Amino acid sequence: MENILNLLLNRIKKSIPLLIIIPLLLAGLGYFFEMKSEPVVSYAAKAEIELGFYNGDEKTFEKMNNAEAVKGIITSNSFLESTFPDYEPEELEAIRSGIVINTVSGTSLELIYRSDNEEEVEEGLERLVDAFLVRDKEELEKNSLHYENIIEGKTLEETYKIYKNITKGNTSEESVGKAVNSELSLLVELLEITIDSEEKKSSFYPAELTEPVRVSESRSEDLSSKKRAVLGGLIGVTIVFGYIVVPLLFREEDM
Repeated sequence: MENILNLLLNRIKKSIPLLIIIPLLLAGLGYFFEMKSEPVVSYAAKAEIELGFYNGDEKTFEKMNNAEAVKGIITSNSFLESTFPDYEPEELEAIRSGIVINTVSGTSLELIYRSDNEEEVEEGLERLVDAFLVRDKEELEKNSLHYENIIEGKTLEETYKIYKNITKGNTSEESVGKAVNSELSLLVELLEITIDSEEKKSSFYPAELTEPVRVSESRSEDLSSKKRAVLGGLIGVTIVFGYIVVPLLFREEDM
């Protein structure tokens, strides 16, 4: 072991000129030699959506009012095909691979679409956002209509039926009183359903675009002259130490 250390020190002493010249030479080349290459430019379009609320049932809530569920909807084949009907399957796959959806909260999403084409990212994300807001509006109207039907049906048709049941075939006060008692609980239940439906419908609201689509640019620039000089110097030092150490390693194996 001591013999190896002595040999290493001797080789370092003999290689001092190389330790100085080669790193300086490569550092100089790195500083003055500039690679003529175009910087890589990419674009990212971002937008943020606050989800709506109109959960008539658990399925609807899980489908449109839940951030994690909406992430799956936006990247699904059916949604992308309906949003970009003029695109080929490979183009749709390219769009899907460029979409990033971050969950800001349980009801808020950040949508990002990346590509090397500025117009494509802006138009693509705008189409995605618009398509989702249209579908959200349709779901909201569908659920609102459901409760409107409940309210209108119960307050008009059913109330009239209860009235007819109370008075139908009843000629005496006693028979009318019995009919009123038998239908009273149904009327109370009817009013509770109507009030509950009104409250639910009034609490509904659609999804909203809280942050409009904005496009940002990123560039991968070449190394500066100073960084190239440092890199060249490090490469030079590595080469010289390899020249010094590697022969000694092979000599040690032979011993």
